[in-house]
Amino acid sequence: MRIPEETINDIRESANIVNVISHYIPISKKGKNYVAICPFHDDHDPSMSISEERNMFKCFVCGVGGNSFTFVQKFKNCRYLEAVGEVAKIIGKPIDVDLSQPKKVNKNQGYYDLLNDYIEYTNYILTSTKLGLDAKAYLENRGIDLETINKFSIGYCPEKNEAYKSLKAKSYSDEAIINLNIARLGNNGINDVFYKRIVFPIHDKYGNPVAFTARDFTGFSDSKYINSSETVIYTKGNILFNLNRAKDYISRNDSVIVCEGVMDVIAYSRAGIENVVATLGTACTKQQLNLFKELGKTVILSYDGDEAGQAANLKVGEFLLKNGLKVEVIDNNTELDPDEIISKYGKNALRDLSNKKLSFIEYSLKYYKNKYNLNNFEDRKKMSQKVIELISYLSDIDEKENYLNELYDITKIRSRIVEKKDKKVYDNADKIKVFFSLNGLTMAEYTILSMMALNENAKNIYQKELGYLLDENNMNLANLIIDEYRKNGVCQLARLYDECNDAGVQNVIASLGTIETLPEDYNEEVLLGAIERIKREIKKRKLDDLKKDIAKYKDIDQEKTSEYLKEYTKLLQELGGN
Repeated sequence: MRIPEETINDIRESANIVNVISHYIPISKKGKNYVAICPFHDDHDPSMSISEERNMFKCFVCGVGGNSFTFVQKFKNCRYLEAVGEVAKIIGKPIDVDLSQPKKVNKNQGYYDLLNDYIEYTNYILTSTKLGLDAKAYLENRGIDLETINKFSIGYCPEKNEAYKSLKAKSYSDEAIINLNIARLGNNGINDVFYKRIVFPIHDKYGNPVAFTARDFTGFSDSKYINSSETVIYTKGNILFNLNRAKDYISRNDSVIVCEGVMDVIAYSRAGIENVVATLGTACTKQQLNLFKELGKTVILSYDGDEAGQAANLKVGEFLLKNGLKVEVIDNNTELDPDEIISKYGKNALRDLSNKKLSFIEYSLKYYKNKYNLNNFEDRKKMSQKVIELISYLSDIDEKENYLNELYDITKIRSRIVEKKDKKVYDNADKIKVFFSLNGLTMAEYTILSMMALNENAKNIYQKELGYLLDENNMNLANLIIDEYRKNGVCQLARLYDECNDAGVQNVIASLGTIETLPEDYNEEVLLGAIERIKREIKKRKLDDLKKDIAKYKDIDQEKTSEYLKEYTKLLQELGGN
């Protein structure tokens, strides 16, 4: 369904791009603009500039830029109209139209159906049959009641191959059941993988079931937990357990708590804390990192309170910090995991603990103070080197200074941050030079375009005094700006970006909206100076052409050569030459 153009314009003009982008990623003020770690490339330092005044953003390293709609469209990998709808929700002007496309048949839907039927069967066995009584009693003794069982779709897979038979009765093929690691083929035929175990389903971020982790509660096996092997629909490192349930709570809380396993997530849920996911291990993959970036919220680490868990907090936190995320750590000194805390001390203890958060640098300082002998210079030096590296990944200068002082108080070693040679760190002006290779000529053309977008009088002066730009993209944009005034009476770069279909011109528009060194207000003297710079360049290029013509005709046509020489001399005098 088509959204009226006036509705799109209203949403675009009403949306503050700073508010829109901060809905997805952390941003901070720098100069007159805002900056952020760019989510569209492997960025470690703020390379994205956001102009609140012009409602535009631009990354000066990877080149991605645009308006609010562009950011949402690229960040969520969605259609333009869906991005419009998302921005409308953020600014409190939801669109009452159907933005959905005709429903596509998911090629994996048959697999999801099979796993949903398996979940339904095992949940029924656990909650409603004698076969599940012992498993149900075990869970109840762990504080997991029927409501929690159903919330997390927990089930019990009985002995032998009863689950397999149930799926066969629903006409699923042996191949599909085996491929999804629900059953396996052995010497005695096909048998259930998770038999005699409590089964915890794992879903992807959309809520589709993809895998399971299953617990032995009777001691019949050497392995307390077994997990699904990777299948056509499941890669362990691509999943954050419980993300499908936690997304809305994460958005409301502006944070996501990260723990190790399924039981930890369930423990938090029992304590009434729902913005929780698990990495299903003590490592964090690049795919999981991307899920955290997509959430755009503060990541609060809550791995176990033992040494392994504390080390996991440090390792995962460093990985996330280096990739531009804001990281905090729950200060767990109990040597227990969240599930053990709630079992031993109750829900209130876990709630209280969840409020004891440290910034990641504070946590690192505390961790290394306990790890190193601070009476030994070499140990203090090692600690200093490790923490300085972490501090270097912070974007806020005041934060860096504060933590350097704290580090000095601990180690008595005066340290400074030295950037790595292979680490590209630019201040705002350097970023512009690196990406655009701006020279005086380019900046002059950008100044003219910027003035034209700010004030119609600049457009009139440009048409009268120059009417031409040397760069093709700049020239095309100048014509679009002129046309924009003719059609709408005003020029808004954010709207012009959407109306333009030329990627090169869009790139220039995004640049005009975010380069801080461009004039903020209309200034006729500056405009005329920029126009004069272009005129001089045109004359210089004409001089070069005349020089070539003189060389070409000097031996074959004296009359032409004389004409070219006169014109050359005149131009040279105008340029102040000899």
